[in-house]
Amino acid sequence: MSKVLLLALITVSLMFSSCDNTGKMVEREWVVYNSVMDQGDIITAITCLNRIVAFEKYNPDALDTLAILYLKSGSNEAAAKIATRALNVRESDVLTKVLAKANKGLGKYDIALENYSKLLVKTPEDLELMYEVAYAYINLSRLNDALPFVQKIISHPESGSAVMQEFIKEGSQLLPYRAVAFNMLGFIQTQANEPEAAIKSYETALQIFPNYYLANNNLKLLSAKLEKK
Repeated sequence: MSKVLLLALITVSLMFSSCDNTGKMVEREWVVYNSVMDQGDIITAITCLNRIVAFEKYNPDALDTLAILYLKSGSNEAAAKIATRALNVRESDVLTKVLAKANKGLGKYDIALENYSKLLVKTPEDLELMYEVAYAYINLSRLNDALPFVQKIISHPESGSAVMQEFIKEGSQLLPYRAVAFNMLGFIQTQANEPEAAIKSYETALQIFPNYYLANNNLKLLSAKLEKK
């Protein structure tokens, strides 16, 4: 009996010692993480977070931060994987958006749409979320579903002043949401064989933002197509 009790005490002691060592290692990794982040070293920061998760696979802070950094570094597949894992540990709107952006980057617009729609229910007037839902619908060729969101952006009182970043081959542009929405409307109208309405929408987008690359390019392409008829 005494031998069994002694063995149990030794086992418990080893478990506490192991937990204590794990806690210290995790603490050290957080110190290194904070240090390298101050230097802007995202790669080493990701390595630190992966070590923490290896020690404590359900550490919510490490999982959340790791998903965010993977997205920031352009690793969409890793970001989606870790964000999904993190959301199983702790619900988070921030992580849902990370998952949405990662799936969008992977071209999984159906899943991105599901993620963004979930967030939009909570904040139905959010311009970014309305744009992302419309964008996903357009890429899924569900133009009729996209249209109400495009129209809602156009009528939103802040869409003329609030800006978003739109990426193009030459880089990116900061554009008012309203200009982007009119460009999207023009695309929808073009696909619906409504060229006159589409031209008006593209021209409106350019009135809002004269140097709008995509709207200008879309207008030129449509005009050239009509001239050939």
